[in-house]
Amino acid sequence: MGQFHFDVPSTASDQLDAVLWQDAYICGIEGVPWHSNIRFDGERLTIHRGIDSSGKLYIAVPLEGLGYRTLSTCSLRPLPENPYCLMLELARGSCYRARVQSDAWQRAGLTLSEEFERLLQEGTARFLDAAQHLGDLKASSRDATDAILLLERALTELGECYAGQSIAFRKEQSHPINTLLAGTVMPPSPTGSPMSGAFCEAFNTASVRLNWAEIETDSGQFDYEAAEHSIHFCAAKGMRVIGGPLIDFREKLLPQWLYLLEDNFETFLSSVTQYVEKTVTKFRGSVQLWNCAAGLNTPGPLRLDDEQVMRLSVAILQTVRRTDPNTPAIMSFDQPFGEYLAKHRDSISPLHFADALVRSGLGMAGIGLEFRIGYSTASTLPRSAVDFGQMIDRWATLGLPLLTQLTVPGGNAADSNAVVPGELLDLPDGVDPAAEQFRIAGPLIRTLLAKHCVHGIVWDGWCDADPHVMAHSGLIASDHQPRPLCEYLTRLRKEFLI
Repeated sequence: MGQFHFDVPSTASDQLDAVLWQDAYICGIEGVPWHSNIRFDGERLTIHRGIDSSGKLYIAVPLEGLGYRTLSTCSLRPLPENPYCLMLELARGSCYRARVQSDAWQRAGLTLSEEFERLLQEGTARFLDAAQHLGDLKASSRDATDAILLLERALTELGECYAGQSIAFRKEQSHPINTLLAGTVMPPSPTGSPMSGAFCEAFNTASVRLNWAEIETDSGQFDYEAAEHSIHFCAAKGMRVIGGPLIDFREKLLPQWLYLLEDNFETFLSSVTQYVEKTVTKFRGSVQLWNCAAGLNTPGPLRLDDEQVMRLSVAILQTVRRTDPNTPAIMSFDQPFGEYLAKHRDSISPLHFADALVRSGLGMAGIGLEFRIGYSTASTLPRSAVDFGQMIDRWATLGLPLLTQLTVPGGNAADSNAVVPGELLDLPDGVDPAAEQFRIAGPLIRTLLAKHCVHGIVWDGWCDADPHVMAHSGLIASDHQPRPLCEYLTRLRKEFLI
């Protein structure tokens, strides 16, 4: 059995009350989080897992000017009797990631900025100071904390260098860039929104949610009026339409009557395929891409084992391909970093699940990746654009185009129009949530636009005054005022995209 102990001096732990201790996890060389038991007593973090092998610690820490950032150590051995200094090991990990990635990109032709070089040099020097003070836990942690901030700022700058130069190269090769930039439409919006004109200026594609809970409120009774109105509205504006996800395996996005079938999988499967077939038949020819299902890899409101989840996924994909063989179809995967695996012993690894479907020969045209950042449950932990891009590259090894979906909250009050009102991560006093939405999402969107393997970027939200899935996910506030990210996406589309 493997146990990892990390010491945090009392003075430092007082400053780290906002650290997401219970979301920490250990990840092996294969990149898959292991189910772990976490305990933090104020001065020591203890992580216990079922195997005795080396691994990296991942933990989300608030950093001044950067917000929450998931930090990682280098690979460590489990040493039950000898605790590590948490901040020193996190600083070592930041130093390693910054130096190794910058060296690899520089060898590939990337020009590093002077600001990055300065931050890297200063951060490395502070890390070495922390290593020399290892006998004094407080002094070492203090120097390591300074090193982490400098090195994570260096990684932020490195990500900007990569994104800027890669986008410029793509623009030279093909202008405009043909990446899809989509906003999510939850019928009946945006037709009822006074900002519908702004929607068409910000996006070249619409992702129309076909929410099963709204379409089939009673078993066998289908109402497509709102969805049909939204799809025809988007098509009339000359926008390409992504239909779906047809099935979103989250509470409140599945019909309530479906829970009566929880103990009868065959009947449940029949209900799913009936809805999928009827919906695809209804909108065949009006949709340019089918998003078949989302969230099947994560624990959902219905208890299904691995075999049932795989059977369900295959049945949905087969039904879509059989009903509309000429339209590309993708499957989407939630939390692509796999954070949920640390808390659920029997869950399916997202990458392994996707690999099985790719190898099945069912004609899947691409892979969807869903990132919800800034929420306290069922979300992706905040990461630097460099770490985010590395995960995208890892998924690209499956050999299919990627469609990414992003959600970041731009407010912090109660949101009565949200279907899934998830709790938000706390922001420091004085931080504007709309500005924080832009600060988090901007670098990630630029990184995605820099990747040839990413064929589409979907923003899951439009106007908070209209029905939407996640709390405060809109680019337009509930008072119909555009948030900074809306204006940014409008400029981005005008400058780079079709």
